[in-house]
Amino acid sequence: MFIDEVELKEARKRIAEGQPPYQFLTRDPQVLPIFGPALEDPGERSRAIKEGRLANTIEDAQRIAKRFGTEVSQVSFLTERLK
Repeated sequence: MFIDEVELKEARKRIAEGQPPYQFLTRDPQVLPIFGPALEDPGERSRAIKEGRLANTIEDAQRIAKRFGTEVSQVSFLTERLK
C-alpha cells in the first residue's frame, strides 16, 4: 500500500466517490496526526479516539485541527499503486 497525499479539493472528490481518508494533514507539522476512517490498526485507532484525533470527514478534522491551533491542508489516502 502507498499513501497518496492530495489537496482538499481532490480529497472532497475522492471522499464523495467513496474512498475513505486515512489521515488529515495540518499546516503545523508539530500537531499529532488526525486519522480518518481508513485507519485499521485497532491500537492506533483506540489511541486516536481517546486523544480526540479521529475524524470521519474533512469538516470533523477541521474542528479538531482548530482545537490545536491549525487547519487541515491535505488529506492522505491509502492506494494500491502510485497515481
